Amino acid sequence: MARLTTYEDLGLDFDEVFDGLVARGWMTEDGAGTFTLTEAGEASEAGRLRARERNLQVHRQMHEGIDTDDYVTAISVLRRLVANLGGDSDLPS
Repeated sequence: MARLTTYEDLGLDFDEVFDGLVARGWMTEDGAGTFTLTEAGEASEAGRLRARERNLQVHRQMHEGIDTDDYVTAISVLRRLVANLGGDSDLPS
């Protein structure tokens, strides 16, 4: 979780967020620190709405001052760089 904090400046405490999700029974954590969404978490409408709002907030912040066409071009260039270096440039579906 510490790795995520350098990319987030919305004041979220990731430990608190993940602990809350585990406490609600929406996620489980194994001994290696891997989180898995539970059936209850998948079914939680409230959790989805909160996650959607957080995602929209980050999306707005990330795209601030960047034209959509410029954003698409930047992502395409970054994917090409990854592919040129032998990496997997396919975005997750």
